[in-house]
Amino acid sequence: MIGGARTGLGVLADGMRMLRRERSLWPLALTPALFASIAVCLAAAGVWAYADWIQGMVAGWLPNVEAGAWYSWLWVGPLELLLFLLRWLLFLFAAALAVALAFLLANVAAAPFLDRLSQRVEAIVRGVPPEGTDRPLWVEIRHTMSNELRRLLFFGGIWLGIAMIGLVPGVQILTPLLFAAFTVTFLPLEYSGCALDRRLIPFKTRRRWVRGNLPLMAGFGGGAFLTFLVPGLNFVMVPALVVAGTLLVLRHGPAPEPAQSEQNAA
Repeated sequence: MIGGARTGLGVLADGMRMLRRERSLWPLALTPALFASIAVCLAAAGVWAYADWIQGMVAGWLPNVEAGAWYSWLWVGPLELLLFLLRWLLFLFAAALAVALAFLLANVAAAPFLDRLSQRVEAIVRGVPPEGTDRPLWVEIRHTMSNELRRLLFFGGIWLGIAMIGLVPGVQILTPLLFAAFTVTFLPLEYSGCALDRRLIPFKTRRRWVRGNLPLMAGFGGGAFLTFLVPGLNFVMVPALVVAGTLLVLRHGPAPEPAQSEQNAA
């Protein structure tokens, strides 16, 4: 598991280095980075404006302890300190999730540029143009944006389900952890999407690929999730993650099923 997580982090680092090294990728990365910058600024402004509401919601997930007698402070005091630290940790989790959601929304608008960026990365690595790049431009734009929107709807549906679980008394404290865990495992699925779309990999196969390589995906997605919290770095993370997601598919991607191989050959 540790080796798989290290490999996932390594793919993420290689993607960032490749984007920095290959200047031919910079023009294609500029527009998605601009969309991401706007999305992050809006998400940060929203977190700042609703900070009290978020803290109140987080506090509602945690138990409320009171000292019934003076000696009960022997355990109530340390517990209050622990809950205070946990509230701030959960607040940071909520802020990171808001930024991650902003990035995913930015991906929808920038999907055609991100697909072109992924194509260029694959052409550089393999030395030949990737498959599925001979379609008319308007067809390609419609295809990439519709696929990106479907992934976002899937993400939103799972988030809604987790939010409904959070309404059950006694399990509210697990809700932020479930949000974070799902987001970490979804990010590899999201940022490898352009390369997988070109290979006509069904969504069911993609989910099976993620489940079958959880340490690898956790390393990739966990590293990506943490970079969202680094000011400045998070503005360029969308194109860097697409570069890394393309490398993830080229190195560890799911093998096409027989029917898909025949369709690609045709």
